[in-house]
Amino acid sequence: MQDLDWNAFGPWAATGGAGMLGRLMFHARQVQMGRRKPFTWTLFWDLPIALGMGWIALGIASWLEVRYEVTISIALIVAYLGPYGIDSLFAKWSDYKFGKKGNDNAAE
Repeated sequence: MQDLDWNAFGPWAATGGAGMLGRLMFHARQVQMGRRKPFTWTLFWDLPIALGMGWIALGIASWLEVRYEVTISIALIVAYLGPYGIDSLFAKWSDYKFGKKGNDNAAE
């Protein structure tokens, strides 16, 4: 990815928009499974999560130095997973890598 011009609005808007689309995809899946209603306050409160996750993805993509198209894909994936999904993935990875807490055989 190109160096970001901090005065440019484009990358922030694009990844924020991709973040909103990712959270909307997550919300639609929850509605299909019957866990949420289509229009509730939950959808409104997903907006800051969507923007934040999109902008986190912008930082990750900048760090990875990937192309613009890949940046948008990363933003969609990160926003779809959301903070809880990423936390769950990290917890599973750390359990695999370092062993579960309280497991005395993990050091062997």
